[in-house]
This record gives sequence, C-alpha cells and structure tokens, in this order.
Amino acid sequence: MRKAKKLLLVALALMLTFGVVGLVGCAEVEEADAIQSVDDLKEGDKVGVQSGTTGEMWSKENLEPEGVEIVPYDDILAAFAALQAGDVVGVINDLPISQEVAADPARNIEVVQEIETGEQYGFAFNKENTGLRDAVNWALAEVIADGTYDEVYEKWFGAPPMSVPAGSFVGDKPADEEIQTLTPGKIIVGSDTAYPPFEFVEGGETVGFDVDLVNAIGEKIGLEVEFLSYKFDALITDLQAGTSFDMVASAMTITEERAQSVDFSDPYINSNQSLTVSKGD
Repeated sequence: MRKAKKLLLVALALMLTFGVVGLVGCAEVEEADAIQSVDDLKEGDKVGVQSGTTGEMWSKENLEPEGVEIVPYDDILAAFAALQAGDVVGVINDLPISQEVAADPARNIEVVQEIETGEQYGFAFNKENTGLRDAVNWALAEVIADGTYDEVYEKWFGAPPMSVPAGSFVGDKPADEEIQTLTPGKIIVGSDTAYPPFEFVEGGETVGFDVDLVNAIGEKIGLEVEFLSYKFDALITDLQAGTSFDMVASAMTITEERAQSVDFSDPYINSNQSLTVSKGD
C-alpha cells in the first residue's frame, strides 16, 4: 500500500511538472502567434529596422508614438539575426527582401503582414548626370519590353512579377557623348550589398536582382557594369560627391526627401513594407 501510494505521488509530480511545462510552452506559442500585424505590437515591444531606410522612417512615424521601441541596425540581416535571438519581437522591412530572408526555414521566421505604403525602388544619379539617367531609363524600358525583366525577376523571386511600374521615359537612346561615366566604357554602381535577393555577395561575387537588371541595362547601353559595396546611409552623400561611382542600385525607395539630393530613374520595382516575426514552436 505504501509503495503504491509512493508511485502515485511520483506520477502526480510528473504530471504537474510536465503540465506546467506544457502550459508554458503553450503560452510561448500564443505570445508568438499573437503578433499578426503591427496592431498587435504593444508599448515596450522592440522592433528592428535598418538604419537610414524607409522602414525606419515608417516605424518612427507610426509605431514610436504608440510606445514601440525602434531599434536600428547597420544592415537588415543584423536585424533579422536579432529577431532570431529574441532581442526584438519583429522586423519592419521592404517586403521582397523580407520574403527572401524568411524563405530560409532555418531562420524560423515568417512575414505576417504587408504594410501598404505605395513604395517603389529607383536607381539614383548625380543631378548633373542627366545623360546617364536618361540612358538607363531608355534601357530599362527596353528590357521590360523584350521580356528580360520578367526573366530576371522570376530567377530571383521564383515567380513572374505581379506588376511592373510604368516608365515615363519617351524617346530614343541618348547620344553616346551625353552619357557620362567616371571610367570610359563602364558604369560604376554603388550598392549596399547586404540585401538579398537584390544585391549580396556570394562566393566573393556580387549577385542579385539589381545586379542582373543593371547588367542587362548596361548591355543595352553598350557599357560594362561594376558594383562597389558601400553602407546604405553613405550612398547618397558619395553619389553627390561624384567621385566614387556613377549611380546607385541598392533597393532604394524613391522619396521626395531623397529626390532633393539626387535624381531617380523611372521606378523599376514596386515594394511595400512588411512585418516579420518569429514562428511559434
């Protein structure tokens, strides 16, 4: 009788122990699953962004007033690493990039919300280099018309584009003497090469959607293309100086503020912001 009672007590203890663990586990899942949109963020929550991006601007304007702490990182992959480590509860970032990062199952993260912002990416140019800007706009229209754009898009995003921004350029390719570059016969491109699938380094080589698209544009114009890596928040300043590179291709959103400092090409991709969180276990 005493032995049976002892076994019963042990069994009850085990049930209570695993029951508590199970409840804790459920609570963790519920807490993770609770964040399905920015409306679920509460005061004191930390959200990661990349410094100097429109994601940071949007977050500071829309989330910071609600008591959400905005945590900037030098590059977006550091923000996603912080999400995986539990240092932040979410990441606000451009949707296409977030989808690409979240596609890696090892990260155990998911995009739960597309935030409609009407954003579009453009290539940036020094305001004094209108000839190169117009040549790129002409070539962009050409690669869209002949199907090259769709091929490059599907290569990097796994599906054809749902929409392609309508270009505004009308006319013929500018004369060669109007196209100014720092190095004859070559377009040097400044880019923050930590934005897969737009631009990133793989095997010592810069690859990605922007890279393939600019290479196709360069081929239409008759110029080689070389990518140089820079921090995102230094790209516009260096472009204005006009001594390091000829244009910027870095998943850069066209904004009125930026357009005061540089000229933009016609939009080459539509992009909204997004919220990414950790998956429930």
